Amino acid sequence: MLNLSRYLFLSICLVLLSSINLFAQTVNPGPSGSKFQKIDINKDGSITASEMQAYQVQRFQELDQDKNGAIDSKEISADTTKMHQAADADKDGQVTQAEAASQFSQYFKEMDKNNDNKVSEAEYTDYWKGIYKF
Repeated sequence: MLNLSRYLFLSICLVLLSSINLFAQTVNPGPSGSKFQKIDINKDGSITASEMQAYQVQRFQELDQDKNGAIDSKEISADTTKMHQAADADKDGQVTQAEAASQFSQYFKEMDKNNDNKVSEAEYTDYWKGIYKF
């Protein structure tokens, strides 16, 4: 009986330990993680200004559904990252490509805390944690 109890106990422990990953949820720190990897085109672990610009152009084109060269309020609401919302510099309710490029350039400068002209994943995550107050 003792051996059966010990076997049962060990079996339960193994099942519980192996199932921890099933219940563990990764905490989404905002627009980091996979978003960072999408922006890091060459997969070197950092984002350059040109990679940020390429990402901005791609996102702008995706959001500009009617292809009129501007993102209106309806289109901008589809931007779950909220990265384009602050870009409406003239407050006319639309974001032009130039406004978006300027805003993303500003994002890059703010993220690059050590001024090495690269944004590490830590810098990227820290920036968004500050924005979203995690």
